[in-house]
Amino acid sequence: MVRIWIGASTADAVLRLVAQMASTMVVARILSPAEFGVATLVLAVSTIMGAFIGLPFEESLSQRKRLYTSHLETALFASMVLTGIAVGLSVVLGPLIERLADAPGFAVYLIVSSLLLLWQGPASVSRAVARRSRRFVEISTCQAGSTVIASALAVLAALAGWGVWSLLLQRLLPNVLYPMLAALFLWWRGQRIWIPVRWHAQRFRDIFRFSWLFLADVGVTSAAPAVLAFMVNAVFGATTLGQLNIALRIVDPLRNALMSVGHNIAFSVLVRLQEDVPRLVRTAGDISAGVAVAAVPAFVGLAVSAPVLLPLLVGPGWELAVPVSRILCLSVALSLPYRFYYSGYSALGRPEYGLVGSGVALVCMVAGFAVAAWLDGHYAVPAAFSIYEIATVAVALIFARMLARGGAGAALLRMGRVWLAATVMAGVIAALYFRGGVPNITPTNLLLIILTGVIVYPAALMVTCRPCLQSFVSLLRNR
Repeated sequence: MVRIWIGASTADAVLRLVAQMASTMVVARILSPAEFGVATLVLAVSTIMGAFIGLPFEESLSQRKRLYTSHLETALFASMVLTGIAVGLSVVLGPLIERLADAPGFAVYLIVSSLLLLWQGPASVSRAVARRSRRFVEISTCQAGSTVIASALAVLAALAGWGVWSLLLQRLLPNVLYPMLAALFLWWRGQRIWIPVRWHAQRFRDIFRFSWLFLADVGVTSAAPAVLAFMVNAVFGATTLGQLNIALRIVDPLRNALMSVGHNIAFSVLVRLQEDVPRLVRTAGDISAGVAVAAVPAFVGLAVSAPVLLPLLVGPGWELAVPVSRILCLSVALSLPYRFYYSGYSALGRPEYGLVGSGVALVCMVAGFAVAAWLDGHYAVPAAFSIYEIATVAVALIFARMLARGGAGAALLRMGRVWLAATVMAGVIAALYFRGGVPNITPTNLLLIILTGVIVYPAALMVTCRPCLQSFVSLLRNR
């Protein structure tokens, strides 16, 4: 069964990555960096509002030992109320932010984006129910289908001259489409599709303690990219912000796909260990090390190939995004595996640990940006991003040590050996293809770089950490 879940999750991640990359190839050749910058500002704010509307209830519903229909009804009611508040805030704050950020059209974009958040609640509730039933194939199918459809519509919108709207559709439409596809699965199985939207005070109290802490964590976590976006826009302008947007577009699709599908599976395993905290922490470490076997070489490979990949992906005019994207890829390669410790803390019913991690990381990011911008503005953006990711890792490990003494030691050692293999892979690729500078930017050279990494990394891992490779292969074989 685990093998089926991993296969479906892998297919989901690949399909979403291909769809988002393919749509980016089109829209980046049509839109200007300034348009990407405005879209980044809008999505930064709408992402915060969307996180408040759905994610806290999804996690709370998923981790409850007993779940009743009235819990679902209450979660839907609360999400609808929060959507109304989001629309109201957009109407009031949109024009003010547009004027302060000098972002033409921001107010209208934000209002429409907040209206699209109406489906965030149903999407979160349907995912929570599917996660509790361990229907990960269904989740993967709905996520992949919604992303593919949204990406295709975004391309059509860009070709029709809709500009910023196409970027907003690319990001927000999957949340609208997901509950619709989930409803089709329910209809196909002959199950109940519609759930009344009702208020139950007792059920709200049941989920409130977890939800408000997780809500605060999600709010701070979602605020980080928004804060970074507005700082970059204020100091360097919308064009530089657009370059950051493009740099993130070779990082975020893979990171989001790995985290969404990986968190769902990891959570379902870890939530069963709530009564044995040390074992839960050690298992979270094992999961983190297992994820590192695949995630670290993937992002290190993206970093080393970025000078060829990015121009092929988005065309000319985005040269400044290349060095930024390389640092961002390496930062995510470091931090992403450790995010599964936070999955463990969530499964343990302690979302406050995630809140501390995101809060400390946000403060460190702002301070790092200010210092880097003062010393040398060229490195302010990647420095701030890297500091944020490193801070989240540090806090995750501190809590792991508090909960289970020595619980993270074995995982740290295994991830260090994985990094050694990935570094060997990057060194071989650099020596073969980048010794004389950037090679010819062609699909053939990119394919050769990828094939070299695919061959060299497993061989290097066999030397640096054979048990890591054997454990990963055994997991794929469902042993």
